[in-house]
Amino acid sequence: MFKQKNSYYGLLATISFSTFGDTFGLLAMEWLVYELTGSKLAMGALVLASGIPEVLIRLLGSPLSDRLNRVRLLAGLGSLRLLAIILPLGMGLLGQLQLWHLFAAAALSGACSALFLPTAVAVVPGVAGDRKLMRAFAVIEGCKGAAALLGPALAGVLTAASGALPALGINALCYAAAIATLLSLPKLAKPREATGRFSLGGYLGEIAEGFSFYKQFPAMLIIMLLVSVSNLSSFAVWTMMVPYVREVLHRDAAALGSLTTASALGYLTGISIVSLIGEITRRRPFMLGSLIGIGLVTALWGLVPSYPLALAAAFTAGVFGPFFGSLSSALHGHLVPASHQGRVNSIRFLIGGGLQPLGAFAGGAVAEFYGVPVLFVAAGLLPVICARLAALLPGLKALDGDLTQLAAGVRLSTPAAGRVQHAK
Repeated sequence: MFKQKNSYYGLLATISFSTFGDTFGLLAMEWLVYELTGSKLAMGALVLASGIPEVLIRLLGSPLSDRLNRVRLLAGLGSLRLLAIILPLGMGLLGQLQLWHLFAAAALSGACSALFLPTAVAVVPGVAGDRKLMRAFAVIEGCKGAAALLGPALAGVLTAASGALPALGINALCYAAAIATLLSLPKLAKPREATGRFSLGGYLGEIAEGFSFYKQFPAMLIIMLLVSVSNLSSFAVWTMMVPYVREVLHRDAAALGSLTTASALGYLTGISIVSLIGEITRRRPFMLGSLIGIGLVTALWGLVPSYPLALAAAFTAGVFGPFFGSLSSALHGHLVPASHQGRVNSIRFLIGGGLQPLGAFAGGAVAEFYGVPVLFVAAGLLPVICARLAALLPGLKALDGDLTQLAAGVRLSTPAAGRVQHAK
C-alpha cells in the first residue's frame, strides 16, 4: 500500500511538472513568434507544427505504451522534449534565434507529447485502485489543469518583466524535474511482456484494438467527440489570448497572467467540488452541463470586452472544466482492461485532441479576418450546440449508474501472431 501511494504521488508530480513546463514554454514560444512576425496566422501555425506530429505519433505509436517499460518510456520521451526546448533557448541566448528554431522545437516536443500523457495515464489504474479511481483522476486532472493554466500565468508575469527567454529556461527546468521524479519512482510491474518476434501485422492489430474499444462502446466515442469539439474551441480561444489581451483589452503580459491565474483558481475550485462529491453516478448531466456552461461563459466573454468580466469568465469556465475531464478519465479507467490502457488512451487522446491544431489555426484565421471577439462567440456556441444535440442521444444513458457489468463485457482480443501477453 505504501509503495502504491508513493507510485501514485510520484506519477502525479511527473504529470504536473511536465504539463507546467509544456504550457510555460508554449506561451513563451507563441510570444516569440508574435514578436518575430506580428502575425496571428504564424502563431496558429506554431501550434499546428506541434499538433500534426503529435497526431501521427499518437496513432502509429499507440501500442508502445503497452509493449515497453512505461517508466523508462516516459523518461526517454521527457529527455527528448528537454533537448527540443534547449534548441530555441540556446539560440536565443546567443542572439541567433530564428523562426524555424521555434517550429522545430514545437514539432519534436509535440511528437514526444503524443505518447507521454497516454502512457502516464495508463499507469494510474494500477496504482490507484478501482475504488479510488474517480478521486485519483480528479486530483490528477486538477493538478494537470492547474499546471496548464498557472504555467502561462507565471510565464506572462515573467515575460512582461524579463522577456520570453527566461520562460523557456523554466520550461527546461520543469522537464528536468519531471525526468528526475520518474527515475525516483518505485519499480512498477511491466504491463505486458513480448513473446516472439515483432510482426507488422500484429503491431497494426494492436493499433486497431485501441479503436475497437470505441466500436464496442459508441457512447464513449460520442464522449470523445465532444472532448474533441471542446478542445478545438478551447485551443482556438487560448491560442489567441495574447492578441486578445493586447488588442482588445489593451493590456500587457501581466494581464494575461491574471486571466490564466483566474482560470486556474476556477479549475482548482471545480476539482475540489468534484473531489468532495466523490464517485458521480449520474455522469451524463454533469458532463454535458459542464460543456454548456463553458460555452455560454466563453460566448459572453467575447460579447463584452471588459477586463473584470474577462477575469470572472475565466474563473467560471475553469470551475466547469473538471467535471467533464475527470469523469471522462474515470470512465476509461473503469472500462478499459489494464493490459490495453496504453493503446486505448493513445487513441482516446488522438480523438480528443485531433482537432486542436485545426482549432488553433482556424482560431488565428477567424481572429485575423473577423476579430478576436467574434472568435470567442463562435468558439463558445460550438460546444453548446454539440452538447445539446448529444443530450438527445439515448445511448449516453448507459454511462450512468454502476459500470461493473459494462466493464465485464469488454472484449479486446489479442491476435496470436507477433503479439504480447500478460506478465505473470
